[in-house]
Amino acid sequence: MCYAALVTTSLRAHYESRAEQLKGALAELEARSDALSRRRGLVMLALGGSLVFAWMRGFPPWGWIGPGACTMLFAWLVVRHAIVASERTLLEERESYVRAGQRRLAGEPEPSALLASPKLDEPDGSRFEKPEHPNAADLDLFGPRSLFIALSRAETSIGEETLARWLLTPARVSEVKERQEAAKELLGQPSFLEDLSVFAQRADSRGRTDEPLALWGESPAEFPVGEATTPLLQKRRLLVIAARLLVPLTIVLFFTRAYLETLAPHLGKLWVASFLGQLAVLAALHGAIARMVTFVSSREAPFGRFRAVFGRIEAVQLKSPPLSRIVSTVKDGESLASQEIGRLERIIGFADVRHNTIIHILLNMAFLYDVWVALALERWRSRSGRRTRPWLTALGEMEALASIATYAGEHPDFAWPELEEGPKRLVAEGLGHPLIPASSCVANDAQLPEPGQALLVTGSNMSGKSTYLRSLGLCAVMANAGLPVCAKRAQLTPLIAWTSMRISDDLDQGMSHFYAELLRLKAIVDAVHSGAPVLFLLDEILHGTNSRERTIGARGVVLDLVRRGAIGAVSTHDFALIAIADESGGRVKTVHFSDRIEHDKMLFDYLLKDGVVQSTNAIRLMKLVGIDVEYNVGES
Repeated sequence: MCYAALVTTSLRAHYESRAEQLKGALAELEARSDALSRRRGLVMLALGGSLVFAWMRGFPPWGWIGPGACTMLFAWLVVRHAIVASERTLLEERESYVRAGQRRLAGEPEPSALLASPKLDEPDGSRFEKPEHPNAADLDLFGPRSLFIALSRAETSIGEETLARWLLTPARVSEVKERQEAAKELLGQPSFLEDLSVFAQRADSRGRTDEPLALWGESPAEFPVGEATTPLLQKRRLLVIAARLLVPLTIVLFFTRAYLETLAPHLGKLWVASFLGQLAVLAALHGAIARMVTFVSSREAPFGRFRAVFGRIEAVQLKSPPLSRIVSTVKDGESLASQEIGRLERIIGFADVRHNTIIHILLNMAFLYDVWVALALERWRSRSGRRTRPWLTALGEMEALASIATYAGEHPDFAWPELEEGPKRLVAEGLGHPLIPASSCVANDAQLPEPGQALLVTGSNMSGKSTYLRSLGLCAVMANAGLPVCAKRAQLTPLIAWTSMRISDDLDQGMSHFYAELLRLKAIVDAVHSGAPVLFLLDEILHGTNSRERTIGARGVVLDLVRRGAIGAVSTHDFALIAIADESGGRVKTVHFSDRIEHDKMLFDYLLKDGVVQSTNAIRLMKLVGIDVEYNVGES
């Protein structure tokens, strides 16, 4: 079994205490909300009564005192009720976070409704899959029931992208150690982890790529807010000056037109010329305005409400190098990231007037509204635009580290792997598969202590061969990403797991299953020949061809890999491949999984044993599913 938690239960205790606190706070807010509702009802009755009384008295001047006071009191109660409703929404979001953590600790699957997002077609990270990646598909890094779902607590796109990149790309040993140190520090601040998740969710960024925001911040200026360095900006500077003159001139001429007509009839029409000048300026700046204002005010624009989450990061005190770098990134500069993002959000709020078409047209024609909003956006961009990408990167790294910390806290039985530079090796005690529930996870040791060693895993169907290979691969991937691994202890060097497991044909390219596997094996061989630290995992190698050629081909591939210093494991049903171990000079060790029959039922213990399996179960499985096969006992 994957080993039970013996030491830390801090995150579990935090969830339990927070659940009780939130339950009480929500009950209190519910009582306050009910009381405010009753008071609003009483005030409405008083308002009606005061109006009737005033009507019966003929509405004397003093008769409006009662209705006015009731109206003001009712408005105050409405505001108070809205504040209570907002507080309750925040507490409900926190309660949802805590309940999700408790479900994960209990081994319950995440409800699909919570994973789904109206803006996100692939909440399981499938969008990060790369068919050509050495291991992502075979090890279930992304997709339904994947490591990404189990691991990710990111609520923004940049956080998900950062975490996915860490899973796909092995980090340097120094980076891994920094991530482990940072995750351990964050695990000691569960309140910060809760705040980060809730405020990041409120940013409403998940499902929206944040790259356009960074690109927008780094784009060349559209409006002259400083020195006009190009002829185009110089021209637009003149247009902006014209706009500043025309708007007040049009207003003055319009409201004084009656007086001007007394001086001369045609002077009363001067405001029309000034107004047409405004429209000409607006038309000349239309393209620049569209690239500024229309983009940021789009319903699908990538501008999440990041102010609160940046503010929380700025307020936290953290010591480990990666965390202190993140905090410094959002705090350094003339102003804090939260302050600048808050200013940007206010400007975008003005830009969002465009969504009310009639009001927007009136404001634009009368005051050139979009010009001033565009100028405000340009001033913000000139001041803070190039800081946007570092801010978003810092947020993504913080969410990724928080995901690792939360994952470690919710899996206290997992070990922090010891990753060190040196000759290729992977040694693990009590290694299990991290996606199998702890109640049914069977652990086995892994011994690949030096370069050029491999395991030849034999066994009957469904006995655990493929799961064991995936456990090895996930151990390497998770260690390279800075994660704890499903083991009692693990020591390894940086390894790139190359897998050949779920091979499929490609009808569009006319590629058979066997040829697709050959291309995959070629990629693994090339990686080893290039000197990469490869952990190869080959499930049922070359099973798409006849036994004779399979034996020859598999022997050539595996022996070449181990002779060049790669380590790994190969699973097979074919007893002919056992010769590989004999020819390897001790480099390839045979191990197996087995089954047994009790009361006409096949039972599996999923325990790894030395040597070659002595029984098979294919015919028994065929009969078990109702396929009647005639055979002699000796043949079986």
